[in-house]
Amino acid sequence: MISPVTLPCPGAPIAESARGALPVLQTARLTLRAPELADYELFSRLFSSPSGKFMGEVPDEAAIWAQFTNYTAGWLLRGDGMFTVTHDGAPVGFVFAGVEIGDQAIELGFFIAPEHHRKGFAFEAANAALIHLRSIGPDQIVSYVSPKNAASQALVTKLGGVQTGTLEGALVYSYPLDADGGPEAYA
Repeated sequence: MISPVTLPCPGAPIAESARGALPVLQTARLTLRAPELADYELFSRLFSSPSGKFMGEVPDEAAIWAQFTNYTAGWLLRGDGMFTVTHDGAPVGFVFAGVEIGDQAIELGFFIAPEHHRKGFAFEAANAALIHLRSIGPDQIVSYVSPKNAASQALVTKLGGVQTGTLEGALVYSYPLDADGGPEAYA
């Protein structure tokens, strides 16, 4: 199979222009921006890694490419989607702030490369995306977390998520829609 990243892109200027219209989030150390083709290499590596099992079964490169394009296409179809998380200009992971098939609400998801764990990047990036999501006014924001992924459970709790149920074997955490975490946000 030929990597879709290596094929010529005569429409690249159109894609660049479209990415320029999408939100860019800044934190003290990170930039969250729209995905680019060059980000696919990291995405594929993460989905193929042992920790990729927490993202579901992705059996082959074609399925990984389909996931990447699905998460990216949300920006054009719904106005939400995946951010590439960068540190000093280099991709370190991804934050998903959108809806995919099966979701019951706007989802906040995150996946940081193992070599960047324990630096606070996941919290910093997910918190920036959560603030962004709150600003656009959804009815509900949730994270779907594997019961076997204690690190993600701890992170969503630190972000203010409260476990409210399960869906297809995943724990569902709901976030308050207001920053002070008032109980009306969980209704």
